Amino acid sequence: MGTPPSSSPLKRTPLYEAHKALGAKIVSFGGWEMPVEYSGLADEHRAVRERAGLFDVSHMGRSG
Repeated sequence: MGTPPSSSPLKRTPLYEAHKALGAKIVSFGGWEMPVEYSGLADEHRAVRERAGLFDVSHMGRSG
């Protein structure tokens, strides 16, 4: 998953530090450092089904 390495540095969303502080597993995706997992697929699925989910869209439609 993710993108091949490039010579340019990966970009970070304004929420990057919050994702890291919450223990997110960060991966390279489309030139951005993005959270992909926090506590595990099953646990996160249950959380969204029983409570709410949030997706950081601050990287979408931005080139830099």
